[in-house]
Amino acid sequence: MNKKHYFKYLLLTLLVFACSTDNIEPLLSNEESSEEESENNPNPEDTNNDFTTDSFDGTGDLVDYITNNSTALPLVNRTNGRYRAELTDNTDNVTLHFNDEQGRLDAKLLNFPFEFIARNIGIGTLNDSQIAPNPLNSLYIFSGVQVHVETLDSFNSAHVVVGHRGNTYFTIEGKNTVDGNSSVNDIGANTVPDGRADIRIVGNQDQTIAVYWQNPNLNYETEMDSWQLYNETGNLPGIAPTFESNVYVGLITYAFGTNGIPFVGTCDAIQIIN
Repeated sequence: MNKKHYFKYLLLTLLVFACSTDNIEPLLSNEESSEEESENNPNPEDTNNDFTTDSFDGTGDLVDYITNNSTALPLVNRTNGRYRAELTDNTDNVTLHFNDEQGRLDAKLLNFPFEFIARNIGIGTLNDSQIAPNPLNSLYIFSGVQVHVETLDSFNSAHVVVGHRGNTYFTIEGKNTVDGNSSVNDIGANTVPDGRADIRIVGNQDQTIAVYWQNPNLNYETEMDSWQLYNETGNLPGIAPTFESNVYVGLITYAFGTNGIPFVGTCDAIQIIN
């Protein structure tokens, strides 16, 4: 190769290398930035995943849900653009989710990994679903999200619910149930002062879950979320169920005993990335 051809070859090589470097650096920078933003404000529409939103538009039956134990809580529907569950009778704790009791679940069948977000979910009165009942006489009334193993008659599930827990009012309760034995705790009184919250469940690749919450972001379509890990770890109490590749994830409303009845559980929307 003569000198003239050699210098042309060297110049071409340097130009190719420089262009490649310019293309790589911004890409890495954007990926790092996206990871930081996605923790508090996941934007599923920018991913290759399946993104679903149910805003419970209109009034009528729920659409495309699998329902377990519908007779335990028959008054569940869409009402004026919200999931609405009227709990008017809890004879024999028919609505309860605790140990080997399983009330009603309205769910979607998802496979790991996934994210499930319930927006503005919580408890209200029959007259105003957005005002929580007064916390009198040690109430146990809740509405929230449950993750259940694929076999619905199995007593293995995890849930995160918003409401009044005995003398701990305006709180979020977490519960793991394994083979009919439940472990339960909460995040403390007056942590959700309106008796409502946003709940986010992240189903990890290893088939475990991480739990987040925040006070309701009613403008989530335009404003950043500010998620907090459940009890600073994202873990629910006790031993977690062993989840297989598919799980049912959905909405529950329930009570223990009869204090505080009637009441309603409502949710503005759910978002799913799967």
